[in-house]
Amino acid sequence: SKSMGNVTAPQDIIKDSGADILRLWVAAADYSDDLRIGPEILKTFVETYRKLRNTIRWMLGTLAHYDASKKIAHKDMPELERLMLHRLSELAPIIQKAYETYYYRKVITELSAFLNTELSAFYFDIRKDCLYCDAPGDPKRMAYRTVLDTLFHALVRYAAPVLVFTAEEVWTTRFPDRGSLHLQEIHPLPDSWQDAALAERFAALRALRAQVSEAIEPMRREKIVGSSLAATVTVPADAPEGDLAELFITGTVTRGQGDGVQITPTTDPKCGRCWRHLPEVAEDGALCGRCEDVVNG
Repeated sequence: SKSMGNVTAPQDIIKDSGADILRLWVAAADYSDDLRIGPEILKTFVETYRKLRNTIRWMLGTLAHYDASKKIAHKDMPELERLMLHRLSELAPIIQKAYETYYYRKVITELSAFLNTELSAFYFDIRKDCLYCDAPGDPKRMAYRTVLDTLFHALVRYAAPVLVFTAEEVWTTRFPDRGSLHLQEIHPLPDSWQDAALAERFAALRALRAQVSEAIEPMRREKIVGSSLAATVTVPADAPEGDLAELFITGTVTRGQGDGVQITPTTDPKCGRCWRHLPEVAEDGALCGRCEDVVNG
């Protein structure tokens, strides 16, 4: 028993933070060991919840006015979109097995990692340019929103048994006329989404992306470059193929003869719409070819 005052009452947690924070702590608790709770421990779960909620809120905003009749087929999607569906197909059986074996801690760990690392810090970060600057009917932008819709349907279902109230709020916000999320089924994902070769190649690309980010960060701190978009990147000649400037969120990317990554400030003018520094931009504030096409047409 606890001495007087040395308790954390569930009612107080619900009052201060909401019932889903309490449910999150319960689900993530290691019930094979002594359970620990207190203000500092709860702060960790509040932060975990905040990140989850913010990522899902981003998806809600991005999917506003999404028309499912215009979705892009998997075979016609860019590689980055197919990679995300591959990663989702890897996540699904892990979540299913964790629920079947009452390993709720695994559910929270895997969901948090996927939402924060795969989506927020990687996929969403890269695709912001496409979302904000490409034409509404551009195939890449439409493929991005198609994947977001797929992710939304899967992830809110995966979260629902733990984050009961939040998942229901998210679902009814987007689909106010479809009834409760908790009456929806979790549908199996197509085997055709699995692409180990693509995942292996992107693992090398993400490792290179991490090197580029690490090299740019000191230059940002020292104000040599204002942002990664103002950096010109040179990568080794044998670096993996791909749209490296898009992946790194930088200016131009070239291949050199050295082994490492080299960063220099760009001398190219800055597009006044997408903020990318490109040789085709006539002067700072003028538009690049893509933005000019979108604006004019």
